[in-house]
Amino acid sequence: MRVLHVAPLWFPVASDSIGGIETFLAGLLGALARRGVEVALVAAGDSRTAATLLPAVPENVFARMAAGTALEYAYYEQDALLLAARHAPDFDLVHSHLGAPGFILAGLPGPPVLHTWHTQVYVDAEWFAGRHPDLCIAAVSEFQATRFRRAGARRCAVIHNGVDVEAFDLSPRRSGPLVFIGRIDATKGPDLAVRTARALGLPLTLAGPITDRDFFRRAIEPELDGAVQYVGVVDHVAKSTLLGGAGCVLMPSRVDEAFGMVSLEALAAGRPVVGLARGALPEILEPDLTGYVTDDPDALPSLVQRALQLEPAAIRARAAARFDVRTVAARYEALYREILARAP
Repeated sequence: MRVLHVAPLWFPVASDSIGGIETFLAGLLGALARRGVEVALVAAGDSRTAATLLPAVPENVFARMAAGTALEYAYYEQDALLLAARHAPDFDLVHSHLGAPGFILAGLPGPPVLHTWHTQVYVDAEWFAGRHPDLCIAAVSEFQATRFRRAGARRCAVIHNGVDVEAFDLSPRRSGPLVFIGRIDATKGPDLAVRTARALGLPLTLAGPITDRDFFRRAIEPELDGAVQYVGVVDHVAKSTLLGGAGCVLMPSRVDEAFGMVSLEALAAGRPVVGLARGALPEILEPDLTGYVTDDPDALPSLVQRALQLEPAAIRARAAARFDVRTVAARYEALYREILARAP
């Protein structure tokens, strides 16, 4: 089986990429290749992947924008779509990770197309799914799939994202600082993480890109001291070390997240997760086993205290059973075969 994947160009596809989709794809492509699937990838040229790389741009667009050599993402994405369309006839199936722009691939002559939907499902996506109910969609959570199916989508599977559990070290300790990893803006709730740590008198480490500088200056910077630290963007090695030394990982997002890769990385390291009951997080975490969710931000401190009593080895074992990338790759291969069996 030959499968062409089409990735976003914002960041390189790599195991230590800043982007969640790109990080997930690095693991998935490697796992698919080990299963004997021939995989190729349209992506940024600085990607590091087990797939045959078809570069749409020499380096990721985020870096080009930072250097002042790119201004608008859409043109680079269109070039990636044209590149994918040219190569599609050489493959049995095309697997798009682009979201809405990738839907055009399903209307072109050539192999069937699977669209993994990595982001939130808004009313516009529901409208489109209702207009085109036979699109092959893979939602990354039941939270997403419910909205697609309710809108009329007839071919919407659910395959949770995954991580290479073995890439994270397990620490048997249950103590350590609280950790927040994510974008530093109001939607992700790092200020709620600070409030939770202060209520418990525990240290907190914040990591991730500052995507709202005004929010950082107003809500985070005044809180930085010996107990609350901001360490910037972390690569895989630094992230693994940070998670391994954590007592609990906080995910107090104020918006409905389509998934939440950080939660899987935390569980792989044996760390419990506590967050707000938004989006897909309630279907990822299992109370009294891997973590807790709540609708009330004021309840976060008490849930952290409970989470600190959970068994690290049991948390990691559950992550391996549900979310290891090898399991995810097997599910995708089965879905590929199902789609090909139904293709004209």
